[in-house]
Amino acid sequence: MLAGFSPLIATVVVVLSGALATAYLWLVRQRQAETTAGIEALAAMRWREFTRLVIEALHARGFVAESVEQTLEHGPQAEIRLLREGRTWLLACKQAGAKSRLGAASVRELSEAVRFNGAAGGILATPARIEADARKLAGDLDLYDGTALWALVSQMLPSSLREDLTANARKRSVREVAMAWGGALLLGLAVGLVPGMIKGGSESEAVVDAAPAPTSSPAKPSSAAPAPDPALTAAAPADPNREQFERGEVIHAVSALPWVERVMWSTASTLVIQQSEDVEQVHVDEVCAVLNRYDSLRASRLQLQPPAGSQRTVRFLQCRSY
Repeated sequence: MLAGFSPLIATVVVVLSGALATAYLWLVRQRQAETTAGIEALAAMRWREFTRLVIEALHARGFVAESVEQTLEHGPQAEIRLLREGRTWLLACKQAGAKSRLGAASVRELSEAVRFNGAAGGILATPARIEADARKLAGDLDLYDGTALWALVSQMLPSSLREDLTANARKRSVREVAMAWGGALLLGLAVGLVPGMIKGGSESEAVVDAAPAPTSSPAKPSSAAPAPDPALTAAAPADPNREQFERGEVIHAVSALPWVERVMWSTASTLVIQQSEDVEQVHVDEVCAVLNRYDSLRASRLQLQPPAGSQRTVRFLQCRSY
């Protein structure tokens, strides 16, 4: 054992720091990771899919939509009329990226529409972040973004998708907990050495006056540092924007197939496809042909959701292996 090392102090530091990190990562960070992945999945939906999902969630809270299909034909700029307890409400669904921000213009537009139509209130739902300045203009509007949006619609998603998001968040938490305990061990070792370092420093101060002054000697010229070997230089990281662009291209191409009702990336490696009709292998080959265009996505897993009323179960396929 190292001289001056305190096992008791080191053990206390390791246990306390490791336990605190585990509690935070498992109880807080895991929930945040699941919410973030869920919001990204919502942002990957088409506007119609996202709007229908919000309407279904609001229906559980007593809201009933009027002429949903006719309103959807007017596009993302149209407000949807809802009824609750005989009073009219207006719903605006703004589809955007999970990391983008929604400004005051959208909030002001919905607020003016509520006043113009004499509605009882308005609801704004978006995967984007609503800016603080925009919230100040909301008045009596109900705003759903971030964790509030996820809490509203998460139970409306397919159970297989929710389970996939939870499993991925749990795997990430396990890795982070293992790293946290490794850091706690290093911290405990470092703190355990402090008493010995303090004691050694005190003894050195007691004899410093008796030590002879070192004689100076001419410094030797240092040789220039050798140039790094290009073969050992790490390769530059891949452009993350390129992969995000390719995922969007896959969603655009697959959603254009006539048998696809909706499509989304539930995780980085799972493409969820909701079928409008039962399909055969030739239809799956159409999806594989799209994925094979991109090296980073061709080994992605396919999750085929059968249409309503179908006797088939959910299928998991893979076009190519890694």
